[in-house]
Amino acid sequence: MSVDVVTFGCRLNAYEAEVIRRQAQAAGLADAVVVNTCAVTAEAVRKSRQAIRKLKREHPDAPIVVAACAAAVAAVRLGLVGRTVTVTLPGGELRIEWRAHDDHVLMTGPVAYEYEGKFDPALFDLSATQ
Repeated sequence: MSVDVVTFGCRLNAYEAEVIRRQAQAAGLADAVVVNTCAVTAEAVRKSRQAIRKLKREHPDAPIVVAACAAAVAAVRLGLVGRTVTVTLPGGELRIEWRAHDDHVLMTGPVAYEYEGKFDPALFDLSATQ
């Protein structure tokens, strides 16, 4: 019994891939592929969709499980859920809202400290590039 996890997007998704694999195996999901998606950029969504199609061709008899935020956005687009979805993750709850008035996708939830440092202000001087 094996579960493969294919991950796209943010570092949080990469971190959670092993957790997802263990939980899927514990739930009895056998010989399956879990696609851990991301909806932060259109490119990430495109890559996820492309991978899902390829995996289905390569593993026609295996269950393909689509998880994480791009799956939630797809469910909203298909009218399966409302425009706000809460995803329960090992690190806490992630709230995903797809706003109707501007089509922005907002994600809120627990965060990790990412970076501390200083930027050279010259890097942001747009007049220097003209």
